[in-house]
Amino acid sequence: MSIFSKQKSARHSKPAKTESNSLAHENAQRIIDLLLGPVLVNKPVYFPSDGAVERHQAIATWKWLVRDIEPGLEKEALEAIPPAAPLSARPAIAHKLSKLIFSVLEAAGKSHEFARRATIQLGGVQEFERLPLLACAFQHQKLLGKAVNFGRAINTIQDENSLKLALRSFPVEDDVAAALMMQAAIGQVTDPHRLVRVILSLSEGKSHRAITQAGFAPVIQAMIAHAQNQLSCFSGMGSVFCDIDLNCRAMKRYHRLLRALTSVTEDDKNSAWHYAVSTIIRRMSEAVEPQLGQVDAKVRQALRKPRTGPDRVDPDLQLEALNGLYLLSAVREALDMLALNTLVSNLWNDVGKALEVLNERNLEMFRQNPADTLVAQRLETGIKMASIRFNEEYATILQRAVDGATRRAAG
Repeated sequence: MSIFSKQKSARHSKPAKTESNSLAHENAQRIIDLLLGPVLVNKPVYFPSDGAVERHQAIATWKWLVRDIEPGLEKEALEAIPPAAPLSARPAIAHKLSKLIFSVLEAAGKSHEFARRATIQLGGVQEFERLPLLACAFQHQKLLGKAVNFGRAINTIQDENSLKLALRSFPVEDDVAAALMMQAAIGQVTDPHRLVRVILSLSEGKSHRAITQAGFAPVIQAMIAHAQNQLSCFSGMGSVFCDIDLNCRAMKRYHRLLRALTSVTEDDKNSAWHYAVSTIIRRMSEAVEPQLGQVDAKVRQALRKPRTGPDRVDPDLQLEALNGLYLLSAVREALDMLALNTLVSNLWNDVGKALEVLNERNLEMFRQNPADTLVAQRLETGIKMASIRFNEEYATILQRAVDGATRRAAG
């Protein structure tokens, strides 16, 4: 059956059940992640890269291929991705996907109507235009694991001359393959600043032009893509169930990448890379600012009696306050790569003063009545906050005071 006949028959298929759609989506996510994980990035994507594949577009394309082009793909892929499957299984299914997408592109080049329908089904012109990159990513899937190992190896190379030799050996003949492999490699690099320093030495210049002529533009583009990808970790903030550890790791990673990139962009302010870095800094600042604005109020509310109603401790409120303080601390560490200096400086001071006053007040109340469990809970939370805002030594002093009050009450 031809691509066109499959495309036509798909219009008469019955809608799948909700459970089937949910399972199909889960399978799509798993398949795409296992095949292309090292090069996948999440929304928002302000600066597309030749080495970064947008996860939502890859999943949408997969669903379209299964639904309208090759229905048997899902069964084949699910058999190819388990750890027990032959080592050649994943590259084989990836190669098949690449050929299918290239066939679709060839058919679209011959039929305007087919191209129009495919564009609509994929979600728009931008999604259709990214199909060649997705096809290349599947085509080079076997190289991604090698690129990941290359990135890990960079971390173990102590001598910079050896690192220069390793970078010179990296394939640069195929621009798209080099971009994909570097995207996969940079995800493993723990010290991007050292990597940039070596690249600048090899390029004999800091400019966009010098680095590009030396063949190392894929490195900078991959770092920009990874820095931008950290924005996705902050899109769901505001919920008590947000993963604050993930947020803090993302902020730390963002900071390392941006600091390394400024070595390239600070003296080349007219380059596209400088514009990208500046925009990412602004976007990250906009993403975290609303959450920071609530930290001081949440800390105060978590450590004192409610102004109205019965006295109670709200676990969700205490968790939100702690999460906010963790975020504030992480942002403060990354402040030189954010546009939030005044806000964070004032907030850090205000939260510190509030913690000192409220912890001292709760400690005095606990000394007067050690049996008050609500005060004890607030003190426990306040001590955790003190370790974040001040240091462990200060928190230990507070804990000793609590322990002393408890022993005296016990006689």
